[in-house]
Amino acid sequence: MPFHYNKGAAFERDLQKRFEYAGFKVVRAAGSGVAGDTPDLIVLSTTRKFAIESKAWNASVYVERVRFAQMLEWEKTSGIPYYVAWKVFRKEWRFFPLSALRETPMSYVVGEGDLVTGMTFSQLVGKEAKA
Repeated sequence: MPFHYNKGAAFERDLQKRFEYAGFKVVRAAGSGVAGDTPDLIVLSTTRKFAIESKAWNASVYVERVRFAQMLEWEKTSGIPYYVAWKVFRKEWRFFPLSALRETPMSYVVGEGDLVTGMTFSQLVGKEAKA
């Protein structure tokens, strides 16, 4: 496996553990970013549900137009809100609904200036999280 996949998988597992520790059940889709149109994580409780696309990049997060369309379609079909989770080195996870990404000619983007507008983990799960 390439290094970037291993790094990405490690961040997905970290996020999965955080959600589980906060009381959620989590389904992690193997190879979601490589083959398929499923989210990286599907996070469930009796009262909250979300789909998560996780990114661990220090610069802006870009989502290709085709992938973004798949994410919108998944959200529409499932009725489950879809978020981009962004982890910047030495900073906490931030979560962005798909509507927060800005369209560019080649992709959709969330930039470093947007980090402060992203939801924290506690804000996303709707309670003071343990993680």
